Amino acid sequence: MKRTNVVRLIPDKNTRPVLKILGDRCAALWNAAQHRMRQAFFQGLPVPSYAKLCEEFQGHDAYKALPSDMAQEILKKARQSWNAFFACLRLYRNGKLENRPRIPGYWKDRKSGQRFFKVIPVKSPRSYSLAARSLSVTLPADLRGNGRLVIPARGVLKFSGKPRTLEIKYDPVKRRWYAFQVVEMPEPDCKPKPAKAAGVDLGARTLAALAVEGIDNQVLFSGREVWKDFLYWSKRISAEQSRLNKAGRKTSRSLKLLYRTRSKRLKHAFEALAKEIARRLKVNKVTVLYLEDLTGIRADMDFGPGNLLVHNFWAFRMLRKAIEAACLKIGVLVIPVNPRGTSSYCAVCGTRLDRFMRNKAYCPRCGLVWHADANAALNILLKGSSKGHGVKAAPQRPQVLRRNHHRWESRLESAVGTPFRAANSVPQAA
Repeated sequence: MKRTNVVRLIPDKNTRPVLKILGDRCAALWNAAQHRMRQAFFQGLPVPSYAKLCEEFQGHDAYKALPSDMAQEILKKARQSWNAFFACLRLYRNGKLENRPRIPGYWKDRKSGQRFFKVIPVKSPRSYSLAARSLSVTLPADLRGNGRLVIPARGVLKFSGKPRTLEIKYDPVKRRWYAFQVVEMPEPDCKPKPAKAAGVDLGARTLAALAVEGIDNQVLFSGREVWKDFLYWSKRISAEQSRLNKAGRKTSRSLKLLYRTRSKRLKHAFEALAKEIARRLKVNKVTVLYLEDLTGIRADMDFGPGNLLVHNFWAFRMLRKAIEAACLKIGVLVIPVNPRGTSSYCAVCGTRLDRFMRNKAYCPRCGLVWHADANAALNILLKGSSKGHGVKAAPQRPQVLRRNHHRWESRLESAVGTPFRAANSVPQAA
């Protein structure tokens, strides 16, 4: 499996111009390759393959201006962009995509006509060396001078393995440079375990509900605090947009930074939630997780155009990918399950439920009152494992976890993880 190490680069006044020159040369080669492939596509000719591009551009000035490992990787990425375009075009023609995909474009600003670069790729570790404190990269002959370009770095190399490609990127919002190193690691050697399953139901107000086989009470991850945080940053974005509108502008660096902050805080909350789910699965020795598949739910249901909770906040694909990545690290198999009917029928007897409240469900046959999301998680578990209905244990009050900055904890836990003592309790004698 592959993992990515990310470190921040801290170029000085001598190395920063060299990085910009490398980026501009990468953009020049990218634009030349894209022009060749776009013209072939418009004329109805086959788009050149990666091998054909390398053969044609070996004598090109933009190719010679870069080290071979950088130039070849630029051509490979250019060809991969067309592979992705053709794949999306097939989906569009088969009716699986709503909007027609756009062909790959140039790294060029249409208004100013200036080139910009998105990435400086390095194909092989023979052309770079990355440590926790520095990065050295091979330079073209005219920029080589005293040898490789050495840039101070700051960060932690979390993954160790066989190094592969490296990408250097510039963040124009934060005005920082970053290096992304791909590392190939061996697959984790997981010992055989007895089969044990769990189910997860995804939602907007309750972000996730976890039901584990053999455990009576379920775990609910409340999205209230995450939603409040999302609303706070949305209001700041609206205020900045109003200020720009009065000034006759459409965007600014501050607005981009606010959007990115909101997105990153939401992603951090989802990743912490996924990590907590993975921790509980590992403690309970779960081997298979049945995860609710919500693909196409926005197209099938009408939530209204102004529903900020559903259309902006509820990024269920981001949460699903975070859960899948966390489960992959601990060796838990994730299987998607069609959620149809999981919220409407009782997990004990299969009778249709009476939803007298948003989060409560009453079974007229069993006389049981369920938390609707806990019942859905159990139904997903039973549906995925093909065990049918028949949960023997009566529904208990589920455990509710709320986000507290960097952790998901219950209401009775403090920020350090110790339970609060009740107000009228008497301390026990030692």
